[in-house]
Amino acid sequence: MVNCPNCKSSEAVLRGKRYNKSGVKQLYLCKSCEKTFVEPDGFERMRFSKKTISRAVHQHEDGFSLSKVQNHLWQHDNVKVSRWTILKWDKKYSLFFRKDSSRVQSKN
Repeated sequence: MVNCPNCKSSEAVLRGKRYNKSGVKQLYLCKSCEKTFVEPDGFERMRFSKKTISRAVHQHEDGFSLSKVQNHLWQHDNVKVSRWTILKWDKKYSLFFRKDSSRVQSKN
């Protein structure tokens, strides 16, 4: 069950799908407040795909400089992004990715 981020109600129903360049997401309609929303996944309001962001953060964590990460994304994925944006992604998501990798390591 998905709770509405606006009114916290659990009376949400499926409303279709949202399509944009970052991918397809399930839309929900809250029957209480009649607002439409998508299920939060940590990448809300991001202009680039999860794949691009996670690749950039992992490369920077592996020791690539911001310039090298920027150049790699441009050459291999045809994604033009600034070094400043990569740095902001790193600050925002590096702890999130470390938590996920520690969970994977602890399961093994």
